[in-house]
Amino acid sequence: MTTLRSPALLLMLCSACSLFGGKTDTAQPEPAPVIPQESKDTVRAGDAAMMANIAQMDEQIDATEAKLRTALETALGKAGPVAGSPVPAPASKTVADLKKAKITLQIEPVVDHTGKPLPSGLVELKDSNTAKMVELSRKMGSGGKLSKKQQKWMQTAAQKMTPINDLKAQVRAAVDPAMNSGWMVTTGSLTTMQVVSGMVKTRRQMEMEWTDEDYAIIQQLLASQRRREAVGAVSIGLMASYQVAFAEGGDPTVIDQMAQGTLDAMPLKGEATLDEAKAYVENFDANVQSSQVQYEAQMRKSFGDEEYEAKYKAGIDSMFTQMGAASSTQSVSEMMAENNAKYEEHLKMCARGEKPPSDTMVGPGKCKEAKAAAGSGGELSADVLAGLLGGPGAVDGKAIAKKGILLALEKIPGGNQVKRALEGVKALRDGDPSIALRLAADLVPLPGPAKMALSGAASIAEALPKAKRNAKRMRG
Repeated sequence: MTTLRSPALLLMLCSACSLFGGKTDTAQPEPAPVIPQESKDTVRAGDAAMMANIAQMDEQIDATEAKLRTALETALGKAGPVAGSPVPAPASKTVADLKKAKITLQIEPVVDHTGKPLPSGLVELKDSNTAKMVELSRKMGSGGKLSKKQQKWMQTAAQKMTPINDLKAQVRAAVDPAMNSGWMVTTGSLTTMQVVSGMVKTRRQMEMEWTDEDYAIIQQLLASQRRREAVGAVSIGLMASYQVAFAEGGDPTVIDQMAQGTLDAMPLKGEATLDEAKAYVENFDANVQSSQVQYEAQMRKSFGDEEYEAKYKAGIDSMFTQMGAASSTQSVSEMMAENNAKYEEHLKMCARGEKPPSDTMVGPGKCKEAKAAAGSGGELSADVLAGLLGGPGAVDGKAIAKKGILLALEKIPGGNQVKRALEGVKALRDGDPSIALRLAADLVPLPGPAKMALSGAASIAEALPKAKRNAKRMRG
């Protein structure tokens, strides 16, 4: 992802280069360039165009929320997992029936042919009924014979496959939004930070004051980010409620409570104030400096070093390098001041009879004029120097860029929510539904039915002494 830059800014900078780049006798740096309002207006027009592209990310949230709604309705037995498919029984009823039949259920990572979990982190529903049927089928396939008891069991087990497959389809509908929620929240947070970085940079270069309209853009980005957090939280919560229902002693009706409570909260929204947008910009320097280390540490913890190095590190490093330089970008006046200071120093070199560097802006004629004005002593008086410069004197050197203070992750806008989202997905993969639900409840940005449903489900999960079970139990 690249930071958008205004063509007007490039044109204006090139114009400045044409003023001071050639070794002509008349080329002299201006101490305080005036940037036309027209150029500033063009920058803001570019921001508006950029926001039109960012709106596509909101369409992605819409698509994820649509998948989530389908998963919730499917869990409640109100819709099929895909358009036109049969509507299954409520997941809670199926789970209760299967448990009564002594069939164990477990959500496990999808593995490759070596038994290693896929890098995607996808999970699937496994059950003891299917596992035993596969085992006995292999026995028959290799020439073995089944006992009468085993044959009878196979007949009964086959009748259970329809509700089991329905339940697997219900879980599959919930997997995609849940397992992608951590990255969705993280991507949104980083995108917001990068967009603000571009706005900070152009406003420094163009010497523009921030307006309420500018802050309204940030407000919109923060609101979208909070909507991502809400969608991510509910997605994590639905998957975790399945895990609670499947656990020993787990109450299957937790699926109904979770699904209905969050369905009542839809469409999910995100809110942000103008003051929050201003605070985000105000703390931007410190946020960027501290967040790269924090984000990288959290992503390594969530995805593993190998996956982080292979898929994310290069992009994250490049992104933070660009963002880190935003607030220390030279304004045009600062560039002119630096230009002016070099020009003055090179005039003094000419006065002493020394040859300026090859990249000097002082032309040969101006250099001779400085030497002649200095006389035998090689010194230029303040008045003579001012005359050579064509103005009242040189502007001071470039301003020192403000240094940010490292902040804890909790102080980075969106940072702690990224932590919760990534750790929530990891808890799902690890089979820790109580942790996933508590993180999801904290991830929801606004109070309401969704937060209440997640908090209630978290309390139920925390009351289960065996909410996390070893998958090996299924093989018994």
